[in-house]
Amino acid sequence: MKTSACAYNYVLRIQSWHPIPEKNVLYFECPNGHTYNALQVLTHAPDWICPKCKSELKIHERGCRIFRFASEVLPGETTSDNKHGQSTEVKNSVYPEFKKWLPPHYIKRDIKHRNMAMTLTDPQNGNIFCDKPYQGDDIVVEFVAYSQTVQSTAGKQRLSIWQDEEPPYDFHEEQLPRLMAEDGDLLLSLTPANRLSWSYDEVFERAQLYIRTKAVCDFLRTPDYDPPQVEYTDSPHSIAVVQAATDDNPTLSKEAIEDKMSQYDDPDIIATRRFGVHKQVKGRIFKSFDYKVHFIDRDTYFPYGIPHSWNHARGIDYHPQTPWACGCMSLSPENEAFIWLDYNPSPEKYTTKEICFNFATQCKDYKFMLNLIDPLSEGIKKDKITILDDINREFHYLKHEGIGEGGYFVTWDTKGEKGRDEIRKRLKNSIHCERPYNNKSSQDGRDTYLPTIWILSNCKTAAKMMKMWRWEEYADTRFRMQKEDKNKPEDKWSHMNMVWEACCKHPSFRPPRLSCEMRHQPPKRYFQGRR
Repeated sequence: MKTSACAYNYVLRIQSWHPIPEKNVLYFECPNGHTYNALQVLTHAPDWICPKCKSELKIHERGCRIFRFASEVLPGETTSDNKHGQSTEVKNSVYPEFKKWLPPHYIKRDIKHRNMAMTLTDPQNGNIFCDKPYQGDDIVVEFVAYSQTVQSTAGKQRLSIWQDEEPPYDFHEEQLPRLMAEDGDLLLSLTPANRLSWSYDEVFERAQLYIRTKAVCDFLRTPDYDPPQVEYTDSPHSIAVVQAATDDNPTLSKEAIEDKMSQYDDPDIIATRRFGVHKQVKGRIFKSFDYKVHFIDRDTYFPYGIPHSWNHARGIDYHPQTPWACGCMSLSPENEAFIWLDYNPSPEKYTTKEICFNFATQCKDYKFMLNLIDPLSEGIKKDKITILDDINREFHYLKHEGIGEGGYFVTWDTKGEKGRDEIRKRLKNSIHCERPYNNKSSQDGRDTYLPTIWILSNCKTAAKMMKMWRWEEYADTRFRMQKEDKNKPEDKWSHMNMVWEACCKHPSFRPPRLSCEMRHQPPKRYFQGRR
């Protein structure tokens, strides 16, 4: 029923009957910030005087009166439904569902083959507000498809956008700037499936409000956890998630649901498809990464910086046009890796000399045992001098100028997945340890330290890339179902992760051997957040 709920929501907004006034095409406001929809004004403030503060009400002037409905395909050929006087559609469910709820006399011009936009007359036209008839401009509902180029949907502002099922991330990313002018909202209606990718990270996990039906709560309930139907989080993002189960659909029988779901053997698939509960996320390369665990506050744990006595490594993922990924990580004597610097300069804005200067400055006076770089830097020559030669020469000059401790960069190993497996192992151990400096483990009477990895709070780009990096998928749903997975990581979010992989797989990246005094009595200034 999600499609019906969204379609009905937009009809209310077009009629200016939506209970949240700001969501309507037409709403009224007073100087003190009180807002009302058309029904509230007609019934409670016919003289245009705010019932709360007695100030004068005014119509909010809209700069845009266009709604955008996006789905996998555009509305196609329709056939007439004589029983209900509505048109029916097989491939696109948004268009017929919207027309089912929309009074037909609102339609001034329906969609055509060459123009996928519906023009509607403002339903409030002719109503008397404060002894004056209201006359508003036409309202437009446009239909777009995910198969269209991203650029074709760019550059124009919209009042609200409805995305039916999960679109490609590039398409979704381009829609957000289209809502700035009217401070509009975006609705995403989807049926969770195994191919759910970015929407889990960008929407579900970042929600400020969760509203669950009773069926979902019953499924989540355990002896130790009683899930609330309405739950607020400390998230700063204005995102609300409404979770409903297949069991909440009044048109489906309990027997039919049980019969169909019994065909799935994996309980995680049943949890996702029936109750919208995400047990796992397909496609993510580092599935164990969790902001709440691995993303730690820098000032709490390292108010005076990373200890100089640790093993320090840095790397550069070089590209001729794409921004470089420069990063630093350090390994403690207890085998805990801390990512503490990420730097993404664009080679189109900065020269190689400027990038080296900025990177060396941010690395401060640390001495790096590992200086690694993408082999691509060795293959591109400029006047018979490679980019790698330029970088090493710049760091040599900077050291003589008193900037940094120098360092000779060498190309990293691109074969195998040892580094990726090492990161996965450290991520899982970090979840087990829950916090830094808590990785001590006793086995057979001998103390060992679990290898962990943590990202400091100033490295937001590194954390986002680790969270968003996925295996490459087919954009078209038909190919996803018909073909095997590509088994190739996406390039977009890979750059910073390549640096950490190269460092973790290198044999020199191992815990430093310190004296007992240095190991067991670390300076308190480095570990104020230890407890």
